[in-house]
Amino acid sequence: MSDDTAIGRSLSEEIGYWLESASRTLEKRYGNGVPLAKQDILLAHYLYGLTAVVRAGDAPAVHLAAVRSYLGRLIPDERVARALQSVPEEGDSWLENTLDRVEAIGEKQGHALLARGIDVVIPFSSRHASAAGSAEPVAIERDLPKEALPQ
Repeated sequence: MSDDTAIGRSLSEEIGYWLESASRTLEKRYGNGVPLAKQDILLAHYLYGLTAVVRAGDAPAVHLAAVRSYLGRLIPDERVARALQSVPEEGDSWLENTLDRVEAIGEKQGHALLARGIDVVIPFSSRHASAAGSAEPVAIERDLPKEALPQ
């Protein structure tokens, strides 16, 4: 699917699209080599970076509810909670460095979404987490650029 098809998707769909792509990329890149809990943390940081740009005007609690909702579409709630509360263990410089890079990639892609003029249709406009389930992300096969998730 080409980037031209992105014009017809809402911002919510586009975020779901990139999140699913990042999830597949993490799975392909790290598989069993990196514990699932660390992959969840990486995914959460990527999503945080992506949504921090497009939800810049939201209160932190609203932004967190959006992140929690998007992650909940891909991983079970208990893993979402752990991913959002976890911090790297002391001395885990690989995870610390990778989190920074993954979050920066998310931010870069968030800016690209806004620059492309994606319609800003976010399913969290009611400012209540319960409203978050109204827009399902579209499953699209596309991988992040190779530099997206370095080993």
